[in-house]
Amino acid sequence: MSDFKIIGNPNPVVGVEEFYTVSDTILSVLPYQNTATVGTASFEHPVKWEVYVLENRRWRKTKENDKTGKKISYTFFQKSLTRNGIRILVKRGEETARLDIKTHTAQNPKVEDIDLLDKSGKKVTKPLSYGQTLKARVHCLDMEKRTVYVTLWEEDLSGKKGHENANPRNIIETRSGTVKNGKADIDFVLKPSIGNIASMGNKTHTYYATTGLKKDKISSNNVDVTETDIPVTPYKGKTTPKEQAKNNVPVQQPKTETAKPKTSQTSKTAQGKINSVSITDTAGHAIKGVFKEKQIKVWINSTGLISKEIRLKLYDEDKISDDLLFDEKFTIKSNLYAVVVPLNQIPRSKGGGYIGEGSEFELYAEVEVLQDHTTKKSKVVDVDNQVFKQDAVEIFNKVLKFFQWSEDDKKEKEKGTCPNCEKPIRVDSSQDDLKEIFPNATFSMRKAVADTYNTYMKELGMDTCWNKAHFFAQARVETGLNLKLKNGESFNWYYQSLIDTFGKFQTEEGRKKAKEWGRKIADRKDPRAVDVTLENERNIANWAYMPDYKTGKDLGNKGGNDGWDFRGRGLLQLTGRAGYEYANTYTLKSGSDIVKHPELVGTDVRTAVLSSMAFFKWKGLNTIANGTTDVIRKICPKVGNDVKIKDKNGNNSSNYEEKQKVFDNVTSKIFKIKDCTWGKNINKDKNKLKTYDNAYVADSKVAYIDVIVPNDRRNEGLLVLFDDKEILFKCYVLAMGTTNNAIMIPEGHGSTPKGLWSSWYEKVHIGESSYGNHGLIKVTGISGDALEATKKGRSGIAIHSGHTHRQGNTINDNSYLEFTYGCMRVYNADMKVLVEQYNKLKNSGKKINLYLEEVTNIKDVYKEYDFEIDSKDVKRNYSKNAKQ
Repeated sequence: MSDFKIIGNPNPVVGVEEFYTVSDTILSVLPYQNTATVGTASFEHPVKWEVYVLENRRWRKTKENDKTGKKISYTFFQKSLTRNGIRILVKRGEETARLDIKTHTAQNPKVEDIDLLDKSGKKVTKPLSYGQTLKARVHCLDMEKRTVYVTLWEEDLSGKKGHENANPRNIIETRSGTVKNGKADIDFVLKPSIGNIASMGNKTHTYYATTGLKKDKISSNNVDVTETDIPVTPYKGKTTPKEQAKNNVPVQQPKTETAKPKTSQTSKTAQGKINSVSITDTAGHAIKGVFKEKQIKVWINSTGLISKEIRLKLYDEDKISDDLLFDEKFTIKSNLYAVVVPLNQIPRSKGGGYIGEGSEFELYAEVEVLQDHTTKKSKVVDVDNQVFKQDAVEIFNKVLKFFQWSEDDKKEKEKGTCPNCEKPIRVDSSQDDLKEIFPNATFSMRKAVADTYNTYMKELGMDTCWNKAHFFAQARVETGLNLKLKNGESFNWYYQSLIDTFGKFQTEEGRKKAKEWGRKIADRKDPRAVDVTLENERNIANWAYMPDYKTGKDLGNKGGNDGWDFRGRGLLQLTGRAGYEYANTYTLKSGSDIVKHPELVGTDVRTAVLSSMAFFKWKGLNTIANGTTDVIRKICPKVGNDVKIKDKNGNNSSNYEEKQKVFDNVTSKIFKIKDCTWGKNINKDKNKLKTYDNAYVADSKVAYIDVIVPNDRRNEGLLVLFDDKEILFKCYVLAMGTTNNAIMIPEGHGSTPKGLWSSWYEKVHIGESSYGNHGLIKVTGISGDALEATKKGRSGIAIHSGHTHRQGNTINDNSYLEFTYGCMRVYNADMKVLVEQYNKLKNSGKKINLYLEEVTNIKDVYKEYDFEIDSKDVKRNYSKNAKQ
């Protein structure tokens, strides 16, 4: 199999040429052989290179960077630092590889190079003539918007260049320009009058330019200018016949086949100019407010430019760099000349629309007179971005239909539901439910979030006050006050932290990888600290999230670049191929394929919200959230790890603590959970305060742990803790033994017997990988198979947590539940909450019995209890050699 990939630096410094090549297992064996003689189809295809940039949340192919060859080079300049993303794509036949590029600024401001070009910016290949324009192009590093000065010189030293010891008498002119996108263009007009400075007797004169910072001057290439017998018509307005005569430059006389009166140059009309440029609607009316029509009219008011060529450009004004939308040449036909521009034919992706820039383009026109390169700009007008042409790829970002309840939906709502639950989130001029949660986010950003949530809240089971309050409390801490999407989990880790955190880095090979790829110094503020390169961040992600090892099974990755491609993104850090594939079943409905384009989770706000809602459902949080105020123990562990952070006052806090604060002080109040009537009387109406088969009912003295498992114990079931008032807790449980489904084996190793059990809690085996950190809830049989098995010697049965599948000595929830010698195992995070609720009931004086029942269709149980099937669950195999 060919390992076709790009080899080269993913973190180039701007202005430095970098070489890139392709490598695969075949080429590595035959690196320099003539591919035509190998006879392999893949060798016969040329290697083609392309560069893409991420603009307006989509990838756009650049036209000027296509190259062909096994080894090519690219030099990235200043503008690359402002790009949202840069990607090199290489193709060879049917094979494709890509490399994401992150450029870095130069360490110090520097003038890198200077070229003398013709007026169109092309290399000068033959001598120029007086009257033409010479363009000096200065390439700069880390000098954006700074002014550079260029001096034009005439070269008079025979046989060698005089750049090092320039003759001050041969200075032609010094002009300035502003650096934009890493370069500055300064035009010099080669007036015939300057030819007098050149060495006498020579028909060809040589010029060069110098520039630089302080004393560090550099020189350009030489350009020859020919002094013709009949010079090019001099640049109008710059030299008069008197000046030409004074400088001994012959004046070109008009051709006269018939006698015509001579006219002096000074009697002609003065040089033309543009007086003003303005933008109106097609009827000529001034634009007020946000323009929403499909065409605009650009008016050019000029003097003396009839029959002259101009260049009209339209820009979208941007905080970083103005985006060019339209660029065409026209010939002026009247002093007041109008050009109609069809906006609906300009792709929307060319302009703004980035998060934070709003939904309008700030449009202005710039007109250049090509004769003398003078320019004039119009005032800025606001144009609705929906006017512009929708891109083919914009299906990823199509506007979601705002959801409204139908009358039939309302009639079908269950008795006891809450009217506030049904209400959509409002973000409009009269009410903004998200303003207090995300005060620094733009209105359009909040509106997009609200519209997306409203569209899918019913389908995803998140149409309750509780879900809204919990979801946005999580999002507030994850994205901040400005609702900034997370576009990819960072792996700029200190190497020892990698070893401490990820199981894969705890092997001998893994520790070597951690030291090789990770940061060598823990504190990033230490001046000696060097950040992890982008290439090594990829290596870390792919190793840490490798499939079939620890977190790999949980995340569903398949190897290759999955660890990096499906790293944490969006509002709630969606991570892993399995999570992306689950969420993709919903995001595809809105046009976003996040398996093929995972970056959309971190760049497109609607996709980010929808995928995060799907994540909420995937983790069962849409049911756990209802009725609970315990954010720290019930919600946060299923979203992500607890991380030390600073609160708004700069004090030490944690991710979990801040989410609890936001829920208590902000979102629970906005969505009025105290007034929420969701679920009132529903549990009793549905007999959910009884065991699933209605065999036992909770009362004021006895509460129950109902363990509901399938007949085939190789799959897990559901554990439900309830008293006579409410369901207190629900979680996944496995009641499978190591040997077989036999329940009467005295020494254990069989599945947990059915029936009724009494229970008690013991704080034992703390920290042991087989049991976890939260002790055991032990049971002994009272009736049914439970009593019979106890009589026959089955003992030591309990509920506990511990390591999950193939996790060895590590206590975690990274994989699916591992079988035991006959106990009931739950996830570690669930065991913590279960023990807390259990002890609360015990302390209140209640007895707690456990009832284990079997069902034919476990899916019906999940549906009845409004609980999602565990995405990590698999059908296990029995093993005599298995360890608990």
